[in-house]
Amino acid sequence: MPAKRTLSEKPNAFADAPAAIAKRFGVTAKALRVYERMGLIAPARTQAGWRAYGRADVERLAAIVALKQLGLPLKRIATLLAGKADLKAVLALQEAALSEAKTATEEALALVRAARKRLSERKTLSTDELANLIRRSNMSELKWTPKMEAMAAKHYTKDQLADLKSRDFTPADQARVSAAWAKIYEDLGALGDGADPASAKALAIGRRAHALIMEFTQGDPAMFKSLSGMKRDMMADPEVATQGPGTPAHFALLGKIFAELQKKGEFPGA
Repeated sequence: MPAKRTLSEKPNAFADAPAAIAKRFGVTAKALRVYERMGLIAPARTQAGWRAYGRADVERLAAIVALKQLGLPLKRIATLLAGKADLKAVLALQEAALSEAKTATEEALALVRAARKRLSERKTLSTDELANLIRRSNMSELKWTPKMEAMAAKHYTKDQLADLKSRDFTPADQARVSAAWAKIYEDLGALGDGADPASAKALAIGRRAHALIMEFTQGDPAMFKSLSGMKRDMMADPEVATQGPGTPAHFALLGKIFAELQKKGEFPGA
């Protein structure tokens, strides 16, 4: 656990107040307090008792956020940081995850370009080619309908919705996440009917899906619960369920895989 420190001088560019740090890293002040309570971070205190985050704190927080985006629970992160896992090692893990999403995007883009080239040559696409094209390139964001708006209002609090709307989520972020989810659903389908949710392949898919969920919820159990509730309603509604790349069968299988990962203690239940 990092030792507590006291600052006698005024905070500088690398000794920011909690509100500024929270905004920079896209986390809440509450999350910072949780990290501190768990001993993940230990910001210095000014003589007046205010928390001030120095350069080492900033780098440690960057490691925590990066590991959370990979889907690791806070207890596991604490273990890694206690073992002196540095920011360099964490970024290597994050790079691997982003490379996987990039590969999925590039594969889908290649399919679209090949299809366009074939059509420009006045050749037709077979049924299999069309099905593969749609399945692999289905990365568009869900159309936000009044029905979905009502579902969101049912499951998310006003503060949660405000938090989601305030996030700096770029088109590039959307493409990356959509590509990653499209690949997950494709891989779930490849497992076939009657797939064993405890198999190595299934668990690997579950870990990737959970990492994306943790990126969205930022590790907030309440946000996770709201997301899960809305997803259940979406999958139960035939009209809404057809809008996304996944199917109710995929959602059900993913739930079973998550249950197996919970048995292994890899992440807590919702």
